[in-house]
Amino acid sequence: MDPLTQGLIGASLPQALARNRRALFWAGCFGFVAGLVPDLDVLIRSSHDPLLYLEYHRHFTHALLFIPLGGLICAVPFHLLFGRRSGLSFRAIWLFCTLGYGTHGLLDAFTSYGTLLWWPFSSERVALSAVSVVDPLFTLPVLVLVILAMVRRQRWFAIGALLWAGLYLGAGVLAAGSRA
Repeated sequence: MDPLTQGLIGASLPQALARNRRALFWAGCFGFVAGLVPDLDVLIRSSHDPLLYLEYHRHFTHALLFIPLGGLICAVPFHLLFGRRSGLSFRAIWLFCTLGYGTHGLLDAFTSYGTLLWWPFSSERVALSAVSVVDPLFTLPVLVLVILAMVRRQRWFAIGALLWAGLYLGAGVLAAGSRA
């Protein structure tokens, strides 16, 4: 998926689970950035193998097994930079980051390119071909709902974003299944 959609879905899940209005803002911020971090795997490069970055894109950083570690990698600098200001414990920041990070690989699995969700147990890409990599009909409602959740500090908007995403992706899976 495109980076904006990855960040928005990454923001919506922690927002939906935030316990109070103050935490909802920070949950969205941490989740948004953490939802982008798995794609930093494109920085894995080699001067000897110019295609190495393609081999490792959507690889271990997108695997289900890596999610808690990916959340931790995001949470440490966020806690150091924003722990006091946010008023959140390290554990809460780690939870929000882990939730945001965890949405990334799952969302990429709905595209035709797919991802290695089951690494290291399998090197087969999960590709449901249910949604385009860039899909404004999917992203724009999520964008509006995540912004409303941030501005109005009400998690019901984030829940609405997740419901929209689930319905849209579910319809895409059904449509892809009927084409097969």
